[in-house]
Amino acid sequence: MSQPRLPEETPVDIVPAPTDHPSRGGNTPAPDRLGPLVRVEGRWFIGDHERKAHIALLPRGFEHRVAGREPHLVTWDRLMDLTVAVTSNRFLSTPVGGLLTKYDGITIHGSTLRATVRHPYDVWVPRFIHHRWWYPVNEILALDALLSTAVELGRAERLGDDAWLRTAVALVTSDRHVRRGWRGYELSEALKDLITREG
Repeated sequence: MSQPRLPEETPVDIVPAPTDHPSRGGNTPAPDRLGPLVRVEGRWFIGDHERKAHIALLPRGFEHRVAGREPHLVTWDRLMDLTVAVTSNRFLSTPVGGLLTKYDGITIHGSTLRATVRHPYDVWVPRFIHHRWWYPVNEILALDALLSTAVELGRAERLGDDAWLRTAVALVTSDRHVRRGWRGYELSEALKDLITREG
C-alpha cells in the first residue's frame, strides 16, 4: 500500500535576526552614521538623541541637550580644540564602566566631547549617551580626526552644515579609506582638502 502523500512545504524567506552590532563584523558602516555621530530626519546628533543626554550639531554650534535642563549652546567660533571620548562597547562608555576598566579617556563623565573654549576660557565636557549598537574603533578614530581637524583649521562651522557633513561622512566611510586605514596619511590629507575647500 502506498504511503499518503504529504503536502509540499511552502518556501519561507529567511530573515536575519536583528543585532545590536551592525558594523562589528566588518560590514560597511551605515549611511549617515560615523560612530556616535548620526543623522536623523535631516539633523545631526552625537549620542542617542532619544535618551537623556546628547549633542546636536546646529548651524550656530554644538547644543548640549540633557533631559530636565535648558539646552546649552557653544558656538563654533568658541572652539579651540576638540576630541571625542567614547568606546566601542556601550557599558565601557558609562561612568561605572570607565572607572572599572580605567579605559583611556573615559572618566566619571562617561562618553563625552572635550573642548577648550574661549570667551571666556574654559574646558567644556558635554556628556552623551552611547547608542545600543557597537561603534567600530575605526569609526571612532575617523570621527575624532574629522572633529579635531575642522577645529584646528579654523573651520568648525562646517560641522553645522548638513550637506557638507554628509559629504565628509561619506568620504571617511568610503571603501578605499576602510582598506587603507582610518588615521593614515591619505585620509588626513583628504580631510584637510575637504575642510578648506570653498563651496
